[in-house]
Amino acid sequence: MTRPARRPTSKALLGAVALSLLGSAAALACKSSSDESRVSPCESTLSCGSPCSALGTCAAGQYCSANSQCTADCTPADDNCGSGKVCSSSGQCIPGGTIDPGTIDPGTLDGGVEGDSGADACVELKVTFTPQIPTVVMLVDQSGSMDQRFGSGRRWNVLRDALIDTNTGIISTLQSKVRFGLALYTSENGFGAGDPAKVCPIITAVPPALNNYAAIADKYLPNDWKGDTPTGESVDAAVKILDGVTEEGPKVIVLATDGEPDSGADPNPNTAAGREAARQLSVTAVQAAFKKQISTFVISVGNEVGQDHLRAVANAGQGLAVDVDATNRFYLANNQADLATAFDTIVSGVRSCIFALNGTVEEASAGTGSVVLDGKALTYMDKDGWRLTAPSVLELQGAACTAIKSGDHDLKINFPCGVIIPTIPK
Repeated sequence: MTRPARRPTSKALLGAVALSLLGSAAALACKSSSDESRVSPCESTLSCGSPCSALGTCAAGQYCSANSQCTADCTPADDNCGSGKVCSSSGQCIPGGTIDPGTIDPGTLDGGVEGDSGADACVELKVTFTPQIPTVVMLVDQSGSMDQRFGSGRRWNVLRDALIDTNTGIISTLQSKVRFGLALYTSENGFGAGDPAKVCPIITAVPPALNNYAAIADKYLPNDWKGDTPTGESVDAAVKILDGVTEEGPKVIVLATDGEPDSGADPNPNTAAGREAARQLSVTAVQAAFKKQISTFVISVGNEVGQDHLRAVANAGQGLAVDVDATNRFYLANNQADLATAFDTIVSGVRSCIFALNGTVEEASAGTGSVVLDGKALTYMDKDGWRLTAPSVLELQGAACTAIKSGDHDLKINFPCGVIIPTIPK
C-alpha cells in the first residue's frame, strides 16, 4: 500500500549563509527527508534500504535518510508529490521552480527533534550578494588657466596627481571598488567655421570601467592645459558617457574646475549677460543630469569661481533648488591637501550601502535574518541598522552605511533556510 510522505518538522535547526563585502555567499533552500520509505518507489520501482553515510552515496533516484538508509519519496513518473511540487533527481519532493539540489549528504542534515523520527535538511545553494558599484566620471577642466600656481605646483599637475598618482591617487587606490571614467574638457574658441569645423566641447574621454587606472593614466598623462571652459556642454557630454553604462549602481559626475564657465557660442563672455548665460547653461545641464538619476559634485580648484555659482551647481547636482539655502555643498580646494580630501570625501560618499540579493526574501520574515558588520550585529529596521528596500535589495542605514563607505569591512548576511528563495539562473 502506498503511504503518504510525512511532512517535515518545523522545529529543526535551520542553516544560514554568510558573505564578505564585494564577494559571494551561500544561501540555503530547505528540503525534507524521512527516516524510511513511505511510498511505492521503494516497494516496486526502486530497491531501497541500502546503508549509506557521508562516505558513500545512494543509487540514482534515492537519498540518504536520517537513519542512514537509502530511500525515495517519489519518482518523476508518479504523482506522489502532489500539486505545486516536483520530484528531484534524488527522489524527494521539492517546490516547483526550486533549484534541484541533487543528492543530499547526511553531513548536511541539521538533526532530528526529540519525539520525531524525521528531520529537516538544507542543501547549500550559491546565491550572490553584490554591492551596488558606483560609476564616477571625473569631468576635469582642461582650460588654459589650469597652468596657474597651486601650492607647490600648477593646478593641472596637482589635480592630476590627486587622481592618478600611483600610490595615493583616488583612481589608483579605489579602481577595484569604483567604476571610474575620465572626461577632460576644453574648447578652442568655441564653435567656428573651418575645415574641419570647430567642435565644442573638445572631450578627451575614457569610458568608465572597474580597474581602469591604466587606461585613464594613458589618456591623462600626455595631455596639458589649453583653451576654454565650456562647462555646460561638457556636463552634457559626461551624461552621454554615463548613458552608455548599463551596470547597476549610482552614477556620478565629479566636476573639477578652476574658472567661471563659458560656452561654445560665447567662449569669452565679456558682459554680465553673457557670463550669466554661461552660468545658467551649466546649472541647466546639471539639473538635466539629475533627472536621469546622475548626481553631480563640484570641486573648485582655487577660488576664482564665484561661490554663488558653485552653490547653485552643487545644489542642482543633488536635485535641490539652486537657491534652496546658503549651505555650501561644493568643495573649495586651495591646496593639495584640500583637493585630496575633497576627492576622498566625494568618492567614498558615493560607495553604495545597497546590496543586491540573487534571491528574494519575504518581508514578513525579513526580521529573522541577521546582518553583522565587523563582528557587531545590526538591528533590522533600525536607523543605524539595515532594512529591505525590495524583496531582493538590502540596504545598510545610518552609522552602518557611513562605516561601510570607508575602507574594507567584514559584512555577514544570514537568513534562515526557507526565508530566502534563490533566483534560478537562466
